[in-house]
Parts: sequence; structure tokens; C-alpha cells
Amino acid sequence: MVNAGEEEAVSPVVGVMLMVVVTIIIAATVSVFSTGFVSDTDAAPGTLVEYVGVLTGQSGGLGEIGLVFENRGGETLLLSDLDLHLKSTLSGGDEVSISYTDAPSAKYRDTPVPDEARLSSDFTYRMKKIGVGDSAGAATSVANSKIKAGDRFVVHADRYIEDGASRYGRVAYVSDRGMEGSPYTSGEFEVSSRTTYTLSDRNTGAVIASGTLVGSVL
Repeated sequence: MVNAGEEEAVSPVVGVMLMVVVTIIIAATVSVFSTGFVSDTDAAPGTLVEYVGVLTGQSGGLGEIGLVFENRGGETLLLSDLDLHLKSTLSGGDEVSISYTDAPSAKYRDTPVPDEARLSSDFTYRMKKIGVGDSAGAATSVANSKIKAGDRFVVHADRYIEDGASRYGRVAYVSDRGMEGSPYTSGEFEVSSRTTYTLSDRNTGAVIASGTLVGSVL
């Protein structure tokens, strides 16, 4: 026979157990929904990208110029997903953002000047895999826009300027998207520790790589 005291002791225990079970069910439900939301969100590629150096071209001539980066390991990158941001740390320094879809500036191409190399009209795309041709078919094909581990790519500059007062040259970028209301940015950047770069994923805004323009002349 169970007395009244024992019944009163059992009731709180049963209540606590029911509350624990309900809590576990709610937590499991929330976890399922959260997992679903996370899986639907684009993630930035897990890739190690580093700045290699600068293509300077020929002074007083036309050629291929720009900043070169390398996929040092990890996932494959798509050039169309990349944004490059440059900022000078000098007082009053310039700042510019360049996307894959930003065409090189037509103002400077095929107009050689002394002490300055400019991008040839042979190169029509802002970003290009090193070792791949620049014909319309090659540059826009999916295979040639993929940057696998060990691949290098160049972000074409509009000008490379030799500075007689310094051992460092400067790259100049013009981002003129040619559309009303679209941002226009331009600037000159010393190829040294005085310029910082950030490569980011356009889909997520996540930073893929960052550092300074300390590298080799290629």
C-alpha cells in the first residue's frame, strides 16, 4: 500500500521528467530548422590565396600588367566570384574596388607614354588565369575561370608607373562601370607594404585573403 507521502514525492519527479522530455523535443526541432537554414546559405571557399608579385610590362610600351595571386591550396576559386580591394596607407592615400566584371579602362589602353607601361588591348578581361589565352572563348569559359590549387591569376591594372624618387613602382586602377549610379573609383598604389589588399567572395562578402603588396617583380 502506498501512503499519501509517497504519492506526493512521486508527482514532482514525474513533472520534472516531463519538462526535460519537452525541452529535448524543442531543442531537436530548433536544431533541424537551423541546419536547414545553414545548408541553404552560400559559404565562401576554404582556399589559401597569397599575393605573388606584380607584372610590370615594358616601360614606355604596352603589355600585360597587374597584380598576380596564387591559389596555394584548398578549394577551387571562380574568378567571377572575386572582388579586389586596394587601399593606400599613406596620408590621403587612394582606395579602389575591382570586380571581375569591371573592364579595363579604354582611356589608357594602346596609348604608350615614357616611364609608364600600359595594358595592351590584347587583354580584354580584368581578371585572367595565368597561362590561358585572352580570346573571348578562352577567358569566359567555365574551365578557364576556375583557379585550382597551384594556379595563378592576374588582376589587370590599367597602368604601371615607374617612380624615379622611389625604388617602388605604382599600379593604377580605374573602376568605371559605365552605368548611371554605379560607383566610380580609381587610384594609384605603391607596390610595397604601404598598400593593403583584400580579396573577398562576392556571394558572401567573406574575406578570402588579405595582406600587403610585398612580393616579386614578375
